[in-house]
Amino acid sequence: MPEDSLNEPQHTTVVPPPEQANSAVSRRNFLKAGATIGGLSLLNHPSVAAAMNAAPEAAKGKKPNIVFIISDQLNIDAIAHFSSHYKDPAYGCHWVKTPHMDRLAQEGFSFIESHSADPVCSPSRSCMFTGRMAIETGVVMINIGIDEHVPNTGQWFEQHTDYRRVYCGKWHMGGHWNYPDVSGSRKAPGFDTLPVGGSDMGIYTDPQVSNSAASFIANDHGDTPYFLVASLMNPHDICYWTTELVGERVTPGEDIYKLGDELPILPPNFHYEFKEPYGEEPYRGFHGDTQWRNYTYDYYRMVEDIDEHIGRIMDAVRERNDDTIVIFTSDHGEGLGRHQRVEKWHPYQSSLKVPLIIWSPKRVKAGILDTEHMSSGVDITPTLCDYAGIEPPPLQRGLSLRPIVDIEGAGSKNWRTSIYSEWQITGRLVRTRKYKYAMRYQYSGNFEKPFVRKSDGSHTQFVSSHGEDFAEYPNALLFDLEKDPWELNNLAENIDYASVVAEHRHILRQWEATLIPGQHFDRN
Repeated sequence: MPEDSLNEPQHTTVVPPPEQANSAVSRRNFLKAGATIGGLSLLNHPSVAAAMNAAPEAAKGKKPNIVFIISDQLNIDAIAHFSSHYKDPAYGCHWVKTPHMDRLAQEGFSFIESHSADPVCSPSRSCMFTGRMAIETGVVMINIGIDEHVPNTGQWFEQHTDYRRVYCGKWHMGGHWNYPDVSGSRKAPGFDTLPVGGSDMGIYTDPQVSNSAASFIANDHGDTPYFLVASLMNPHDICYWTTELVGERVTPGEDIYKLGDELPILPPNFHYEFKEPYGEEPYRGFHGDTQWRNYTYDYYRMVEDIDEHIGRIMDAVRERNDDTIVIFTSDHGEGLGRHQRVEKWHPYQSSLKVPLIIWSPKRVKAGILDTEHMSSGVDITPTLCDYAGIEPPPLQRGLSLRPIVDIEGAGSKNWRTSIYSEWQITGRLVRTRKYKYAMRYQYSGNFEKPFVRKSDGSHTQFVSSHGEDFAEYPNALLFDLEKDPWELNNLAENIDYASVVAEHRHILRQWEATLIPGQHFDRN
C-alpha cells in the first residue's frame, strides 16, 4: 500500500492562503474559437423570459475569470489528500498518488458532503449546467438534450454578462454525441468551442482538453473575463474494462503482473445481505476477488492520469497570478466493487459522492475540508452566477456556495438540511445529516409523460392507463450513514425505524412538490 506522507488537512478551520506558486507552463499557439453566438431564440418560455428581463446586468468593472474543471466518474475518496477523513484502508485515497488534486485541495475549500444530483453522465451534467433536477431538464437518461425551455449557464451568461464563454471537452447533453463541434447542430448552446476529437476515450481526448485549456488560459489577454469549461473524460475509461462495452472481459482474472499487495483490498461492503430496490443487483461479469482488485487497481491509475491533466490546467491558472475562480467536481462516482458494483447508476455512496473543490487564493478560504454543509450538483450554476455578479436562472434548486467559501463571505445561517437526488429515471432519494432514504417508482417506459409526486400524495400529471408509472417498487433503502458509512445495514423494514422512514418520505414529497417536469424527454 502506498504510504501517505501528506499533512493532514484542517477541518472547518480557516487557514491563511499559501504563497502563490509561479509554476512554468509551456505556451502553445492557440487558435481562437468561432464567432460570437447569436440570440437565444429557444429561450421563449414565459417564466424564463420574465426572469431574463428582470435579471440585473453584470456589475461594472472586470469580474474574475472562471475555470470550471469537470472529471467523469471520480469518487470523492480517490484523492489522496482526503485520507485524514476517509481513514478506512479500503478507501481510494490510500491507493493513489494525486499531487495536483492534493495541492488544489490544500489551497482551496473542499466539500466532503458533496453529492451528484443524478449519478449518470448526461442527467448529472444537465443538473450542474442548469441548477435544475434531471426530471426538469428532460435529461433523465444518457443521450438526451436539455429541454429547450431550460437555459444552461453558457446561454445565461451570454444574455446577462460580458463573459466570453468557452467549452472544451465532454458535453454529453445534446443527443447521441459527446464532444461539441465548433458550429452546427452539435454545438454546445451559449459557448464557443475549443475542439477535441478522434475518440470518446479519455486516454486520447484528455491530453487535448488539458493542453487546449491551458493554452487558452496562458495566452488570453482579453479585456473582458472568460468562463472556461475544461471537461475531462477519465477515469470514465474504466467502463471499457467490463463486458458490456467491449464484448469480452478485459480486466484479467489473475495477478498477471505479480502486483501482490499493491492490488487494492476489497471494500467492507463487497459482501452484504439486504433486499434492494427493483433493478439493483451485483455485477456478474467478474469472477473471483483478483479480477475485482485488478479492476480497482486500473481505475486508480486512471485517476492518477487525470491528476496530471488537472495539474497542467492549474499551472496555467497559477502563472496568471490573478483572482481566477476555479471550481472542480465530477458528474458522479464509480462502483469499485462496493456492493459488487461497477460504473455508476446506483443509489449508493460510491455513485453519489463526488469531489467539489473551490479555489482562488485571493478570494477563497484555504485548506478546508468542510463536513458541515451538504452540497449538490445543482449548486454549481447559482455559484457561477454569484461570482459573475448576476442572478441565476429562474426556478433554481441549488444554492450559491460563495458565502460559505469566500474569505469575507457572510456564511450560511440557513443552509439546507437535506439533499434530493434522482437515479435510474424513476429512482428518488433524500439525504439528511444522519440518514439516506431511497426508493423507486415503477416505470412502464413512458417518459414522454413525466410525473412528480406532490407532498399530498397526488401527482402533477396522470395519464390514463399508465397508473403503473406512479406505483412504488418494494424494498426501499434506509441507511444510518453516521454509524454505517459502508451501507451494510438496510433499516427500511426495521420497525424501530418506522418514524425515520416516515420523516424521510415526507421530506422527499416536499422536494418533489417543487419540481416542474420537462417537456422534451424525446429530444435527440
